[in-house]
Amino acid sequence: MSKDGKDDKGVSRRELLTFWRRPLETAVKTIKPPPPLERPIVRPPPLRPPGILHELLLQKHCVRCGKCVEACPADAIFPLGADWGAAAGTPAIDARKQPCVLCTGLRCTHVCPSGALLPTYSNNDVLMGRAKLDVAMCLTHHGQSCTVCVEHCPRPGALVLDGPHGELRVAEEHCVGCGLCEHYCPTEPAAIRVQPRD
Repeated sequence: MSKDGKDDKGVSRRELLTFWRRPLETAVKTIKPPPPLERPIVRPPPLRPPGILHELLLQKHCVRCGKCVEACPADAIFPLGADWGAAAGTPAIDARKQPCVLCTGLRCTHVCPSGALLPTYSNNDVLMGRAKLDVAMCLTHHGQSCTVCVEHCPRPGALVLDGPHGELRVAEEHCVGCGLCEHYCPTEPAAIRVQPRD
């Protein structure tokens, strides 16, 4: 405290004790708002090829070699970009662009050197995700005839046209999440989309 009654910051006792008497506008101006919080972008997990481990195990075990990308006959598998953080370089599928075709032998699962993709021998053992239907977008739920997704589905009984007017329904117990239905759906955005497995 100096001789004139001010502390090291140049504030007198009188100013300090009468701070609460200042007009509200003056008091508010002296308070600095905290910096805005940066919220991370939350997006759904990517669709993965057949034979994947749990997502966290895949990220840990995948060596980002690209052998599954090379082995895919449909060119459906691609490595995730740097914007995916810890998952960058790991294999993914964008069903709307190019779905998994459940190729004979499920080649991608047999070339993985690290065990991030487990060898899978039958389409019955594939569980990439499940198709989810948006009835607000689906043509069959609006009285229009459409069989595109049913015609392209490789899993008998996974997509069913039933109900009084032939509305589409997903039988989840038969769906493996290949994404062929999403790829061929004529609506934009697709009325049927694959949600990746947990």
